[in-house]
Amino acid sequence: MVLCCFVAISGILQGTPVTALRAQHSFDSTKMADLRLLTVHPDEPIKDTLQERFSFDNSLERLNQIDKALNSFRVLTEKSKSVLDNKTLSEVGNTDWDTQNLGFTNWVSSVEGTLRKQDYQINKLGYQLAQKLYEDKAIPQSVLNQKQAAYHKAEKDFQAFIKSFSVAD
Repeated sequence: MVLCCFVAISGILQGTPVTALRAQHSFDSTKMADLRLLTVHPDEPIKDTLQERFSFDNSLERLNQIDKALNSFRVLTEKSKSVLDNKTLSEVGNTDWDTQNLGFTNWVSSVEGTLRKQDYQINKLGYQLAQKLYEDKAIPQSVLNQKQAAYHKAEKDFQAFIKSFSVAD
């Protein structure tokens, strides 16, 4: 029953009637018939936005950049204390010790944890769907193997993240 729901969800996400699912299967994440997505920049087709800019790997890279920027702001704040008074620093905002040393770390870690958890869940569902589609002879073994490998990688990565995760307090 649950796997049948995954097949139905796959079809809904692709804009395919549930009755037509046996004839057509696709794991292309850019097929979002239920959404009317417009190009966000003339030099970047919506397909590139969805597959590259909004990808899991790109999101982790951008999160790393944000973390580095926050660390730079922390250093700049420390260096500014000898030049700026406390009132001026507080007006800038996010210059207090708790925010910079606890908040910044916890915020970035929470977003990374969410990304990794969702990547794990998506890959798990993708693998479960692929198992059902393979049973129905709708996809080849090679696709099933790819989905299985992606699921195991996401599972391993999420477990490693959780093992290393801590809350700054």
